[in-house]
Amino acid sequence: MKLFSLALLAVLSSACLERELAPLNPCLVSTVSRKVTVTSIDRVDLLFMVDNSVSMTSKQNSLKAQFPRMIQVLSTGMRSANDASPFPPVRDMHLAVVSSDMGVVGQAGIMGCDPNGGDDGRLKHDSSGDAGCQATYPPFLSYDAARDNPMQIGVDFGCIASLGAMGCTYENQLESALKALWPKVASDANGNILTPNPFTFLAPAGGFTTGRGDTPPPEGSLGFMRNDPADPAVLGIILLTDEDDQSSATTNYLSTSDASANQAAQVRPAMNAQNLYPVKRYIDGFKGLRPTEQELIVFAAIAGVPTDLVDQRARMNVDFSDTAQRTAYYDRIANDRRMQPNVQGGQGQGAAFAPACQRTNAMRQAETATPARRILDVVRGFGENGTIQSICADDYGPGMDAIIDIIAKQLGAVCLPRPLIRRSDGLVPCDVVWELPKPGSAPPGTPVTCSELPFLKPVDPGRPGINAQGGINCKVEQLPIIGANAVPNSAGWFYDTFSPGVMSSCPRDRQQRVTFTESATPSNGVSIKLECLNEVQSQPQLRTDISTSTPQPTIGSACSGTATTPTTPTTPTTPTTPRTTGRTRTNTNASSMSTPAAAASGPCTVQLRGGGTDTSMFCHPDLNVCVQGCKVSDDCPGAWVCDEREETTSMTNGRPYCTNPTCGGG
Repeated sequence: MKLFSLALLAVLSSACLERELAPLNPCLVSTVSRKVTVTSIDRVDLLFMVDNSVSMTSKQNSLKAQFPRMIQVLSTGMRSANDASPFPPVRDMHLAVVSSDMGVVGQAGIMGCDPNGGDDGRLKHDSSGDAGCQATYPPFLSYDAARDNPMQIGVDFGCIASLGAMGCTYENQLESALKALWPKVASDANGNILTPNPFTFLAPAGGFTTGRGDTPPPEGSLGFMRNDPADPAVLGIILLTDEDDQSSATTNYLSTSDASANQAAQVRPAMNAQNLYPVKRYIDGFKGLRPTEQELIVFAAIAGVPTDLVDQRARMNVDFSDTAQRTAYYDRIANDRRMQPNVQGGQGQGAAFAPACQRTNAMRQAETATPARRILDVVRGFGENGTIQSICADDYGPGMDAIIDIIAKQLGAVCLPRPLIRRSDGLVPCDVVWELPKPGSAPPGTPVTCSELPFLKPVDPGRPGINAQGGINCKVEQLPIIGANAVPNSAGWFYDTFSPGVMSSCPRDRQQRVTFTESATPSNGVSIKLECLNEVQSQPQLRTDISTSTPQPTIGSACSGTATTPTTPTTPTTPTTPRTTGRTRTNTNASSMSTPAAAASGPCTVQLRGGGTDTSMFCHPDLNVCVQGCKVSDDCPGAWVCDEREETTSMTNGRPYCTNPTCGGG
């Protein structure tokens, strides 16, 4: 049976709806809804911003040496011949390069910097003339798996990415990449034209001009970036630079027209932070290129950071999907003494920041790089989809591998970033909505009403019945998975954690997705929206008397296998820090609450130190998650209450359990 996958590219939010989740608990539900793609992703658009200032020749050569292998790895999905975890290969690739040279707009007399904007965000595609290079190249390179040799494409890309070292030394790394991609006519996530355009750029004659993203080559990059929601491509923006970004919102402070301004002109832009664009401009700008698919944008940099802070050893124990761990990792980089903006060499154009790192090139010459603090902040703004590597590394191979790993996570079957919990009825708390086209604008064979297909139903009351295009919204029937994992025979969608497609196409940490059966294949002209309700409340395990030899269940953790019938109520021990109220709490000894390990069973049983167990948690028969049994609210975690309502206990064999009366769980 042919199956079609659907991506959930957002994590459940903590926002609340204005309706109760009765009868389960008094907490309001939280929801997320967004438009998603229904096709596997095997296309990539890579824009390299290559610093072409005077100190960059050997660093460009180090990057050039990596291109053939980079293309080979992406096109095969194999990092090595014996790769135990290959990723879905890229079948279609666009490759472009832009320099850091945007001159010093409007300011003549600064050596090596064009007052008319330098390369100004235009794609660079001149041949370097090196051995093996062609005489000319198109504005951007295209790789087609059915036609092209990946190694040759890698060589060709090296030929156009070797930009030399004659560019302006006031590098505009971020501004150049943004201008290369940002369109003259920009739209928001709903397709509405943004007026005025939120991103404009300095013009040589004064005032501002627009980006080049929707201008045909050679002046623009039209055709490079694929934004078709029905067949999207991963967009990768990768910087190679040995200085921090110096993108200026004004160049007046660099004027050499009079003596009073001349002294200011002798101070580098990076040392005049008040004149630089805010970093948020680039986080918002790059993400705004894909307003409905921001998760398909990767931002990476090989820049001025100490090698030991970003190498494989420094990264190996960091879970970059965990916000706290990722934040701590980047804080360590930003707070390192080598990353501080310490000026050396006095004032004038000879002044510079103390280096963040140093390496020795092939000519046995020392090369340095200044702290890339602004670039680091942009990387941080991309969360899991950002990475920074050191330009001072002797070998850029490991750095490119880290970038490839991030790109690889976006490829293939569009897999869920984290698992959903299947309830005892075999369903997950999500709706898939088809946004049908407006009557008269639908392609042949595409429905315009819910009644045209048996698996389409009207959306629930309170949900918008009409979409932004003027068409009808319809809910697609969800098919349950109960017992042995098997693809349902009916028409609809199901939560897929077991099909061969998931097992072969999704990374090991994301082997789950939403899949359509063949008879429910989305029609042309239909937009898909996924809406998930977060009914499950969770609370971390903070007890100090539990066994640490194996993982222990927590409130909200999924029950293994099918839901179980609640055990006979017992006085619970408190699984978390007790709530502090004005009421008197009777403390009980955990050991008196425990039972011999042989007598206890179930997925919600907590193993205690010394071999005892605590069975006060039990598996909710409907939600299929562990909940904390209780008699009074003092048995519950802080701010939680013991839910004794009949509508609650009727679903748990008469047993009350702890709930959080506010949204967000623990």
